[in-house]
Amino acid sequence: MPGDDELDRLRAAMDVCNRRLAAVLHERARLVRQIGACKRRRGLPAVDEGREAAMLASAGDHLPADGYPPALLRAILAAVFVASRELAARPDA
Repeated sequence: MPGDDELDRLRAAMDVCNRRLAAVLHERARLVRQIGACKRRRGLPAVDEGREAAMLASAGDHLPADGYPPALLRAILAAVFVASRELAARPDA
């Protein structure tokens, strides 16, 4: 829609949000690598299912009413956890 200022403004805001989200995910990846290295040094298992379950359980706390429903947010985070496990398992992690 040419000349749709509202749509253009909303899309620009979405682009900014996507860049912030990517930056947070990259920050998380750095932490995943550091945690993985710490666990390897201490001889700990790579995956802590209890910790993951606790993080998923608390993901629905304090959510805004107009955001993602808790179950959907937990599904998104579960996918991030899977990707994080794969990242942590890499030899260069």
